[in-house]
Amino acid sequence: MSPMVSRPSRVLVAAALVGALFAVVAVPAAASPRPVPVCSPCDRGFTAAAHGHGMDVRIEHSTATMRVHRNGTATWTVENRVNDAAAATFARNDSLRHSVARDAVGVHDGRLLSTSVSGNTVRLRYRTADVATDAPGGVLRVDYFRDDPGLLVRSGLGADSLTLVAPEGMVVGHALPDADVSSRRMTLTDFEPSGDGPFVTLVPADAALASLWSLVAIALPLVPIVGRNVLWFLVVPGAVFASGLAALARGARALDAGAATTPRRALAVVAVGALALAHPLYAGTVVVGSEPSLLAGGVGAITLGAALSLPTVRDRLSELRLAGLVALAFAVAAAVGVGLQTLPSGEPADVNVVTLVLPLPVYATTLAGYTAAHTTLRRGLAVAVSAFALVLTTTFSVAAQSGTLYFLGVVLGVLGALAAVVVATPFLLLGYGLPKPD
Repeated sequence: MSPMVSRPSRVLVAAALVGALFAVVAVPAAASPRPVPVCSPCDRGFTAAAHGHGMDVRIEHSTATMRVHRNGTATWTVENRVNDAAAATFARNDSLRHSVARDAVGVHDGRLLSTSVSGNTVRLRYRTADVATDAPGGVLRVDYFRDDPGLLVRSGLGADSLTLVAPEGMVVGHALPDADVSSRRMTLTDFEPSGDGPFVTLVPADAALASLWSLVAIALPLVPIVGRNVLWFLVVPGAVFASGLAALARGARALDAGAATTPRRALAVVAVGALALAHPLYAGTVVVGSEPSLLAGGVGAITLGAALSLPTVRDRLSELRLAGLVALAFAVAAAVGVGLQTLPSGEPADVNVVTLVLPLPVYATTLAGYTAAHTTLRRGLAVAVSAFALVLTTTFSVAAQSGTLYFLGVVLGVLGALAAVVVATPFLLLGYGLPKPD
């Protein structure tokens, strides 16, 4: 059977995609986002505003209450307990207190409503807009705790405690991690967001399927984000990787020297593995160092190449058995990678999944070369590209919002695809030279 390979049009499509990518990358990036606590007037914003008015203010304790309204706004009540001298100054100078509070709230992008002093406690009331958004099922989705790409990043709570209060007739549906929830109230004493920050949902108290509507409310804004990220982080690098492998398969067909060269090709794969193992030597690092993926990948490559160098293995090959050998090589590499990452701590929780799956698409190109020679490239190519997509999925978060360095990640994905094609060349040639199954 003559081998079936992809047409050159795939390479042209990938080249066009890469060209479009770099055209977008050429657009100047915005300024880096500023870190902002959840409640700026509770801490840094208030002290900074006071310093701007020539006052030395120390906040000893701070609490905030955030009352969300059905129209999406929120009214805040912040109580800052300050040092004695500052409290006395604020008590006798209303205009100064109001000016400091207005400047502090301005950091928070809110509108000051009132200020007062009681003992050592300065109270601020202000209102923020666009805190919550209407969602299906009568749900209010609170987006306030999430980052605003290119503008601000939520960093810390700012207050000793913050309480969110839902509107009348509503309760907290999906709360923040580690929050204390009681019907309408959600209380936080710490805020350590992961990714772009969490959503909070407020649902009608008598709503049926409230958990389902909360899930829908959270999923809706993520749909376009996931779609865009899948395109740029998975499809574009995946197309480059697939086009590179298709080009290699055409080159293997044009330069094919037959199965007689298979032992040498197997030794070439072993040599690639040995080169990876020697990395600490030419990189000037220790043997168990900062590149466990290279060391583990080298062991897996040696395993695969050594197995296919044996005539008894090659003579009994089939597509399924070769897939099993690829899986075995990956299992060996993963086991070595886990061992390297857990020594000397011995804590599996510290294992980096990304470094474990890195060698898989390279090994899988052996199967792509085999199917290109004997059946159809599409089948083996699908396995290799799926393995590469797994690497991309563990490297990039497809649910993350865009930031100022968004397209740098896309460029790294494309460069990673090109590097994977180069490293995978001896593996694909080995697969292409393997004998046809009986």
